[in-house]
Amino acid sequence: MNNTIDKIYLFVLVIFFTAVYPPCLSLAREVTDETGRKVSINNNPCRIVSLAPGITETLYALGMKDKIKGVTTFCDWPSGASQKEKIGGVTNPSIEKIVSLNPDLILATADGNRKETVRQLERLGLPVYVINPSDIEGVLKSISHIGEITNQKPETEMAVAALQQRLNKIAIQTKGKKKPRVFFQIGFEPVITAGKGTLINEAIGWAGGINVAEQSTARYPRYSTEGIAASAPDIILFAPMSGNTESPAKKIFWEKFGTIPAVKNGKIYSIDTDLISRASPRIVDAIEQMARLFHPEIK
Repeated sequence: MNNTIDKIYLFVLVIFFTAVYPPCLSLAREVTDETGRKVSINNNPCRIVSLAPGITETLYALGMKDKIKGVTTFCDWPSGASQKEKIGGVTNPSIEKIVSLNPDLILATADGNRKETVRQLERLGLPVYVINPSDIEGVLKSISHIGEITNQKPETEMAVAALQQRLNKIAIQTKGKKKPRVFFQIGFEPVITAGKGTLINEAIGWAGGINVAEQSTARYPRYSTEGIAASAPDIILFAPMSGNTESPAKKIFWEKFGTIPAVKNGKIYSIDTDLISRASPRIVDAIEQMARLFHPEIK
């Protein structure tokens, strides 16, 4: 009974806020999102809600900051994103808040947003386009798709071409060079790393390194101290979860493993968590940073 009342309430909200914030006058077209769903979207959406930080960054990069009407509490870059209306977290956004913004396009990600959230919004008649990048090429495709469905195709083609050019430059600079073995530390206790099927694994490869966990069957495997020592990484990377406050603690942690090449040679580095984990144009920044760490001789 409560479920039915909630649905009726949300439908009333949709009707009310459509009257308060009329959608852009534009013809609609049906598109297929990256999960295979059919979605009817205005040709020129002007009230966009982003359900993930990487999507927000992409919209800003494509010059659509004024069309963004709602973002998650984790959308903190660029600085202007923090001033946008908040709709809640990535996994627990407020459906009521999203409805109140009367979006003519909601952008979600399969790797982060819950399917039930998408279904709820869909049942309310709201257009939800879901991206699903699984590698660096997929990130570029998602950027292209976002630009296409938001009527920003020329700007998007230029942006994607520039990103691809930067990736090609890295590939040329690192070609033929010896690839260092890299251990990417995510968790502290226990030690967790990124395996096959993650953007981190992809980025390490693009930067001219070898992820020691790339053959793992788990996307985010745990490593024992014996497993870490046996993997013998030349470089250890970690992404601090709270600014740089974890850096000293992590370096002290690794001092116990003096036989590991990365520890012995002092090659333990931090990298911005947001750069390496978000499916946005800034993933290329992360790859460039890592490439310079792996191969200091390149520029």
